[in-house]
Formats: sequence, structure tokens, C-alpha cells
Amino acid sequence: MFFLIIQIDQTRQQLQQDGVLEFNFIQQVDHNYDSLAQSLSDYLVLEDPSLRVAMREHYIQRYDVLYSSIFNVGNSWLGYLNELDAARVLIQDSKEFLNQYEPLMAIEVEAERDTLVSMNQGARNLSERVYDIGLQMFEYKSNIRDNISRRMNDLYEVFWIIGISFLVTSFMTIAFLFAVSRRAENLTADAIQTQSQLSTALDELTTGDIERRAQNRFMAAASHDLRQPLHALGLYLSALKRHVSSDQGLSILANIHRSTEALNQLLNSMLDLSKLDAGVVDVNYEHISLDEIFDHLHQTFLPNANQRELELNIRYSGIHVYSDRVLLERILGNLVGNALNYTQHGSVTVTAQVHDSMAMISVADTGPGIPLQEQEAIFNEYYQLQNPERDRTKGLGLGLSIVKRLTRLLNIELDIDSDTGRGTRFNLQLRLSDHSGHHLPDAQDETVISGQNLTGLSILVIDDEHDVRDGMYTLLKQQNCDVIMADSPERAREYIIANGWVPELIIADYRLRDEKTGDTAIEMVREEVNVDVPAMIVTGDTSPARLREATASGFPLLHKPVIADELITAITNMVGEQR
Repeated sequence: MFFLIIQIDQTRQQLQQDGVLEFNFIQQVDHNYDSLAQSLSDYLVLEDPSLRVAMREHYIQRYDVLYSSIFNVGNSWLGYLNELDAARVLIQDSKEFLNQYEPLMAIEVEAERDTLVSMNQGARNLSERVYDIGLQMFEYKSNIRDNISRRMNDLYEVFWIIGISFLVTSFMTIAFLFAVSRRAENLTADAIQTQSQLSTALDELTTGDIERRAQNRFMAAASHDLRQPLHALGLYLSALKRHVSSDQGLSILANIHRSTEALNQLLNSMLDLSKLDAGVVDVNYEHISLDEIFDHLHQTFLPNANQRELELNIRYSGIHVYSDRVLLERILGNLVGNALNYTQHGSVTVTAQVHDSMAMISVADTGPGIPLQEQEAIFNEYYQLQNPERDRTKGLGLGLSIVKRLTRLLNIELDIDSDTGRGTRFNLQLRLSDHSGHHLPDAQDETVISGQNLTGLSILVIDDEHDVRDGMYTLLKQQNCDVIMADSPERAREYIIANGWVPELIIADYRLRDEKTGDTAIEMVREEVNVDVPAMIVTGDTSPARLREATASGFPLLHKPVIADELITAITNMVGEQR
């Protein structure tokens, strides 16, 4: 009897401390952060002034709701959270976050875009931390449920033992056991209710994951939509150059080219990341002289180092390694570029040596260093230290993420040695070459638009974007090509049938209207003319799934925005032998 009473009391205490209020608080905060971040994202993509005012009211309203949920929470709601260091730090960080942006939360204040982007990122980061604490709470509540179930099993066993033992002894004992049974039923009902609440909470957390995946799909679609007009802009600028004669006009055009190229580089970083996620990066191992790569790094980054008044020390070693030349140079280029971006004074040094039958390459700087607690986070996408103003010259925060993925792809061991105030050193360990022969890369012909002879080349362009078609037409006409533009494969076939025309080259966008793709469009045209016309695909898609599909089509693939020189070179390479 004494054992039974103890079990019931302990079960009651656990039910009183089931963490429902704390879990509800975590759910509310997570939802409020997600809503704030989503409303900020929606506001940033709007262009209509009236809609922007309405959306600004919306994100201010979401901010106010979040502010109330953080600052007005009572101790009864926190409960078990007060015992979690992560929760206490999160609440403190949330208050600092809200106080930081409080001056901007007035309807008459229109915050700078960079500030809102930073606020959006901060809200998402805090939402992820809330999500992690929610998982801890879920585990805590699951343990409570298991303990209650175990105790209930014990209660039932003791109940029947006592019932059989005292059934024949007295009516008072039977009445007592009946009361215990009713109490046990109530506890069972409470346990079932707790389990139901846990299931509902898990469903809501799963729904949050689905929303995040939807946001990732939105980013991929937005990247595609940005590449389309940027691709057309590049074609127009290349075509415009020969029509500008004044020095001032040429200077303005050159500035536009530089700005466009800067945006190209930012988008290409996102594309590189998507290619790695899609698994469509080919690895070509060969014997490589590190001195050749170091020499190219020196030529590439010395102007940047001189502009920043930094020393760029490249120390040649005569070491040869066995790896992919292009990908290894990309890894080292990202590390050197990152070091130059974040070093204010001193130098960036690249060295190589042999250690334990392995090649050890180091990229060291005299910058501010990286705190130990941040050394894992710097390899995350879009994560940047000491760039609160989101200076675009420091990139998007994708360089080190690409380095991490490429080193995994090439089986290169990567480690970091850094601390605040003493600079940073990235160390790469990779396989030595089994011979020391000096390998020279294949010579690549420099391509200039004016040096190509494409006169009379019949080209069919299939793209559902009007500006892209117009830009391609203008550029190719300047090369004296015979160009036919079509917004769909059906329109292309109609023209071919009506005019008896056969193209010598097909250039198709990958994603077309009515869920058609570029490879399908090419095959439709080939079937109509009964000739395997040379063809290439140009795409602005960056989602891993789309990249895998486009690569699997087998056609040469160019990624928007395509530089005019690269486009003409690709055309020349495809049709040169046939002409």
C-alpha cells in the first residue's frame, strides 16, 4: 500500500511538471520568428510602393507580437527552460535582437535594405536555435511520457496484487481500492492527453521543416528569375559596345560591365554550391605542379593585394600532387580571396611542404582571427564574420562553404588554426604525385568576339523570355549570323515547315513554358528536320534537381548569365569542324 501511494504521488508530480507551458512558449516563439522572417522576405522582394507600405505594417506587426512574447513571458511559462543554459542565452539574445531593431519599428521609418536583410538573417538564426530547444523539450516530454507509462504499469500490477489480497478481508479495503482505480484512470487520461499534445507539437515542428524547404525552393526560383534579365543585360552590353564611340560613354559602359560582372560572380557562387549539392561536378585527377597553381594565384590576386596595401607571399616548393587541377585551384583561390577580404594589415602567405608522405598546403593571414566557437559556423552557407554591413566585395559568405564541399569531394583533409587577434591558417593535406614530372596544362585559346567568323551561320534560339531572345538576336546578328527566334519548340517547327529552313545550330533554354525542357525542344526540332543538328542548352536554374536533369541530357551546358565572349566561343567550338 505504501509503495502504491508513493508511485501515485510521483506520477502526479511528473504530470504537474510535464512541460506543456514551456513547450507552448517554444512553439509560439518559433512561429513568431518564422512569421517575422517571412514577412521581411516578402517585403524585400516587393517593388510596388503601396504594397511595400502594407507589407511594412505587416512585418512591424509581426515584430510587436514577437516583442510581447519575449518580454512579457512569466516564470510559470518558462519552468524547465530556466534550467537550460541554451534557453536562457536564447532569451537574452532575443531581447538584444529586439532592442537592436526597436528604433526601426515605426511605420514612418523605412529601414535600409541591408539592415532588413541582416534583421531577416538574424530572425532566421534565432528561429533555428528555438527549433533546437524545441527538440530538447520534445525529448524531455517524451521521457516524461515513458516514465508515466512505466509507473502506470507498476500501478496496475500493484493494484491487482492488493485487490486479490484484500478482496476477502473487508469492504473498506475494497472501497479504497476502487478509489485508487478511479485515480489510476484519471492518470491514464492525463497521460493520453499529454501524448496527444506531444503528437500535435511534433506535427507543427514537421510543418516548420516543410515551410523551410518551400523557402529554399523559392530561393532557387528567385535565382533563376534574376539570371534571366542579367543574361539579357550582358548580351545587350556586348552588342552596345561597338555603338559607343565617346571616351565618356566607353568609361560608363566599362563601369556597367564591372558592376554586371560583380553580380555574375555572386550568382556563380550560388551556382557552384548548387552543382556540388546536385553531384554534377566532374573530378579529373592528374599529376599537378603546385608551383604552376601558385604562380597563377600570384598573378590573379596580386592586384587585389596591392590595392589593399597587403603583402602577398607565395612560396614555391617544387612539390607535385595528384588531384583535380581546376577544383584544387578553386579551393586555394577561395581561401586566398577570403584571407585578402578580411585582412586589414600585414600579409597573406601561401606555402607548401611535404609532411608524413603527404603534401601540406597552408594559407595564412594576419587578420583578426576567428573565435573558437565560430570555427565550425564559418563553413555554413551565407555565414560571414565581421561583415554586418553586408559589404558585397566580401561576397555572399559562400566561399568557405564551397571549400568545405570541394575538399570532401577530393578527399582532402582540411583544418583551421586560428584565434581572435592572431590571424588564421587553413591547412590542406592531400596526396603527393608519384612522379615529379612538370605537367603543363593544355593551352587554351583566348577568344575575342571580333576574331570569330560566324557569317551566314544558321542558328535557332528557343527561349520563352522576350528580353533574352532580343539580346541573343542583337548579339548574333552582329556576328552576321542567320538567326531565327522562337518562344517554344512548336513555334520553331512551324517556321521550319513553312520555310523549309534547317538550322546549323540550336540554342535552347532548359526550362520552357508548359513544363517543357530544352532537351525535349532540341529533339523535337531534330525530328522535324531529320538531322542531328548540333545543340547546346543555356539555363538559369540553380536548384540541384534541375542541374542534375540538365546535365543528364547530354547536351553542352552553359549557365546564365553567359558572357558574350564565352557564348561565341562555345558556338565556334561546336560548329567549327563542320564549317
